[in-house]
Amino acid sequence: MFDRRTVHWVGTRAIAFGAALVVLSLPLVVVGVADVLSDAASISTAADVLIHLAPVETVLGDSWTPLSLGLLGVGIGCWSLGVGFLLQGRTER
Repeated sequence: MFDRRTVHWVGTRAIAFGAALVVLSLPLVVVGVADVLSDAASISTAADVLIHLAPVETVLGDSWTPLSLGLLGVGIGCWSLGVGFLLQGRTER
């Protein structure tokens, strides 16, 4: 459907975007975990929030925390990496 150069170009851009998004989102995850640990009343409450047994709102009061945004960024970045690698593999065939 598309020529090889276009598919290769899109795959390269998707890999670059995904890698950049993962790298930029990881500090948000670290800051979010630190926020949860510092604001929780006890270690067991913090552990429940971090393994999603309790909602983030129980500790931080807001659902859009750096932890949530960081995990969303990592997820989108990994998805973009997968698409990029898939497209790169298509051009290598």
